[in-house]
Amino acid sequence: MRILPLALLLASGAAFADDAADLKAKLAQFDSFSAHFSQKVTDSDGNLAMEAEGQMAVERPQKLYWHTQSPDETLLVSDGNTLWLYNPFVEQVTLYSPKEAVGRTPMLLLSSQDPLVWSQFTIKAKGGNYDITPKDEKDAYVTALTVKFSGDKVAGLVIHDASGQLNTVTFSGFEAPRSQDGQVQFSFTPPQGVAVDDQR
Repeated sequence: MRILPLALLLASGAAFADDAADLKAKLAQFDSFSAHFSQKVTDSDGNLAMEAEGQMAVERPQKLYWHTQSPDETLLVSDGNTLWLYNPFVEQVTLYSPKEAVGRTPMLLLSSQDPLVWSQFTIKAKGGNYDITPKDEKDAYVTALTVKFSGDKVAGLVIHDASGQLNTVTFSGFEAPRSQDGQVQFSFTPPQGVAVDDQR
């Protein structure tokens, strides 16, 4: 078994720390941003499983709006204290703590400067992009996330999940600060009659 020298391990750890600081600094320049997104999901065999599109927005600290509009509507909203996942088709909304849900929804990193949240991940720069992996993969739904940049703009995400699916998200119409769209709300009130599953 090959054993890496301690100095090399320490240097590698320092490089990853620098990459994390670089990514945080790049994201910190945006108090908020919004975009239209298109999404393609392929299964573990590379077959196209789904295509979707919608609108997204983030705002510091830790606010997220992710509205998939077609083909099936879902809404993901965080106000920094509670994360709501609403599925109109099944008439259910699930509530999570954002800090605990970041392993399932690492898009929350886009609007977070919380050291505790960032400490859960290893971050490595790759070209102009950043690969993010959870340090504890045991219960992670998302096993790897790549944040892609085009210049200073966030261009998209590539998400690998535990089932082997590859989720490629491309942003267009990027605006920073975010467009003041009245439909974008960083809070959610469940419609009457909707089942509520509170997992906070």
